[in-house]
Order: sequence, then structure tokens, then C-alpha cells
Amino acid sequence: MRNLFSHIAERVLWLPLMLFALPGHAERYDDLALCELSAFNGRITTEARCGTLMVPENPALELTPDNAVELAYAVVPARSGQAQPDPVFFLAGGPGQSAQDMAPVMTRALRDIHRQRDLIFLDQRGTGESNRLDCVLDEQASWLNPSPGQAADEILACLAEWSADVRHYTTSEAARDLDRLRSHLGFDEINLIGGSYGTRLGQVYLKMHPERVRSVVLDGVVPMRLALGAEHGPSLDRALETLIASCQADAACGEAFPNLDEAFIKLKQAYPNWVDGPTITITHPRLGEALEMTFSRTVLATALRFLAYDPASQMMLPYLIHEAATTHRPERIAAQAVIVSEQMSDVIALGLNFAVGCAEDWPRWPEATSARQTLLGDSVGELYAEVCPDWPKASVPQDFNDPYTGDTPMLLLSGALDPVTPPSYGSEVDALSANSTHLVAPGRGHIVITMPCLAQIAAQFIEDPQVDELNTDCMTALGNEPFFTDLLGPTP
Repeated sequence: MRNLFSHIAERVLWLPLMLFALPGHAERYDDLALCELSAFNGRITTEARCGTLMVPENPALELTPDNAVELAYAVVPARSGQAQPDPVFFLAGGPGQSAQDMAPVMTRALRDIHRQRDLIFLDQRGTGESNRLDCVLDEQASWLNPSPGQAADEILACLAEWSADVRHYTTSEAARDLDRLRSHLGFDEINLIGGSYGTRLGQVYLKMHPERVRSVVLDGVVPMRLALGAEHGPSLDRALETLIASCQADAACGEAFPNLDEAFIKLKQAYPNWVDGPTITITHPRLGEALEMTFSRTVLATALRFLAYDPASQMMLPYLIHEAATTHRPERIAAQAVIVSEQMSDVIALGLNFAVGCAEDWPRWPEATSARQTLLGDSVGELYAEVCPDWPKASVPQDFNDPYTGDTPMLLLSGALDPVTPPSYGSEVDALSANSTHLVAPGRGHIVITMPCLAQIAAQFIEDPQVDELNTDCMTALGNEPFFTDLLGPTP
């Protein structure tokens, strides 16, 4: 199954990137070093100028050697050599993702915007090269076997080792850092593009500094009222049920996988325990070695959840669900779970994830969450319940969860099949904003601005941020990718 996954990943994510020659750059970048940023183990790269900025860890105190965080950032200057005076700041997801790690991908995706505007990638404090709060869980407490007690012990052990006061690693502090960098580089106005958790950071910055923001693009929108993670279970089930219904309505997919809705129910019922389950042996998809593992509800949910993020890998799900349910052989799903688990460990700074979650989300976690009866369950809440009581208490502004209601132009983007930030979230934010528009990409998953059509629309918007005058004709050609009906791929 790895060759099938690799085919999709390479087609969708590992597209060759041009190494953009750096044009004549503004004097503000003279002190920055020429650097090369890479993603996917060097498969794609982009040239940039890299620098650091020292900021106070505790903003209530002066900047001193004992109260400092060194923030890492990269600038990819406009290709034209004549940059507009308002650059684009990219805000990464997670929480815990490095913006610099995403630079090669986003430079490619935003090439139309990049023609006239500098792209700036600041690693949020606690991520990437900005004092990353890394925590590598051992095999018994990994993403694939998160017994809450075991995982909590591992995470709290990491907490004791970090050189950081995690009370100051929150979204509000990240927004302050963003404005410090804006000021340091000498920009009066900026544009924001945020994805997933980055949409929360974008809204927080917008509430703090509305006068500094010319336009905002939020992709995979997180409403400010949301306890992030509390609704992951129902959102995933809705996306999977919609996908299954699409398969059943498709002639080839429906014939290949009859009664897929019933198969999905049977599969969930066959693996009800979050940690325990049958022992299976798979070939490790990266190492090529035999790997013995427990196939639990965790493994099932992990694979289906993260494969549901991308429209190409979504199309494998009917095949995987049908095979596992009818043959009682879940090895292919387990192999996919191993792949995405390793990717998550590489991409997410786990400490920053909990610094944000314990401060901003866990205090408002719903007591009777509807997630408990879903495929994913309330696994996020159960882990927070073990970690957050022993996590240092952070201060969150009283108005933190208030929505932004101003008139800064906002373009909101959603994927119709997004399993984590469904289109209803974008509609919610759209209804509260005074000057926004919300576009839903049919047949698409989580994060859609990497698609040429949506990237072109975003480029139009940033060039002239008028929410009512966008040409969205290209969206009529969007829809589901073709379903995989066997290991060879989609039906011709």
C-alpha cells in the first residue's frame, strides 16, 4: 500500500519547485543571510533570506539574556524585484507547525501573490527554530498508542527538560511576536494568510492590531469561540459519511464497494477499544522491516482521520474501509497510520501544542461532548485531562474568545469535505465579520489555497481586497477526485 500512498503524495505534495533567484531586495533585508529552506526531506526547496529577532519571553519584563526567545524567520522577496509595500505573513497550523518548514510549499502555491509581494515566514515561539518545544514520545506512548496516562507522563517529562516558561507560549504572545517582526522590518501594513490553527492566530492579531492589516485570507477557519479539538470527532464522522455517500452515488465506486455505509459501521464496531486490540504484523512503510503492533481504535481513527485531510488520499478510503471490514485484515490501514503518525511527530512541536491547548482550550472544554460516540471519541479531551492539571497556568485575555467583527477585508476558504474545520466554521466567522466573503471548494479537504484555482482567487483578493468583486469561475470545475477501486488507482 505504500506505493499507492507515495504515488498520491508525490502527485499532490512533492511537486518540483523552482529555485527562485533572489532579485534586488529592499535595504531592510541587507542583514539577512542567504539560505535554502526545504520540505519533505529535501524534495522541494526554495531560496530565502533568513534572520532572527530577540524578544522577551515574558512580555511584562525587560528583554534580558535570562528573559529572551530567539525567533527565527525567513523572507522570500518578491520575484519582480519591485515589491509592493505590504508583504504577506504566512501563519502556520498545528498548533506546533513551523512556518519556515512550510515555506517551499507555500512559495509554490502563492506564486501569483509572490510575484509582487514578499512572503514572510516567522516560526512561532515554541516551533521550528524558535526554541522548539519538542517531545518525542516512546513507542508505548506514541501517536498510535496514546494511553492518556502513559502519554501524559512522557509529555510532562519533556516539560521538565525545556528551557522555557511555557506560560508565555500562547497565541496572544505569538501575535505580539508577529507585530514585533512587522515593526522590526519596517512595514506599516501587512497581509495575513493563515491555515487551520493559523486562522486563530490571524484573528487574534487582527483584534490586537486592526490598523496594521490590509487584508486577511483564512483557510480552514477556526472560530474564536471554539475549544479546538472538542468537535474533531463529529466533524470527522460527518466528512467520512459524506465521502461514503459520494462513493455509493458513484457507479464504479458503488459497484466495487457495495453497502459501504454498513461496512464502516461494522469496522468501528470491530475495534471498540481505544488502546487494546488484536496483534498484527505489517511491513514498516518506510523501513521495509516487519513491525508487530496492536491494531486498536486509535490506529483506525488515526489513519482515517489524516487520510481524510487531502482530496487525493480521501479517495483511497472506500477501498481501505471495505477491505478491512470484509476481510478482517486491517494491515493496509495500519500501514497508513504508521506513515501519518511519523509525519505528525516530525511536523508538530508537541510542547507548543499543549502550551496553547492547556491555556486556551481545556479550560472551556464541554463536559458533555458529542465526540464520545464517534470514531475519534473524545481522545483529545482525555489526554488534556491527564496533562493540563499539571501544566503551568497561563494567563489568557478575558476577551480572547470574542470574535472579530471589524471591517478589514477577509477572504474565508473551506473544503466541503474538511474533516477538522468544516465549512460551517467559515460561515460562522463570515456572519460575524463586517467585510468578508466565504468560498467553499467542492470535493476538497483541509486547506485549499494550495490548489491553483483558490490560489488565483487569493491573489486577486490580495491585489484588490474587494470581497464582492472576485472572479470565482474556476471553482465550477472543482469536485471530488476519482475513487480508487483497486490498488492500481482510479477507474479510467
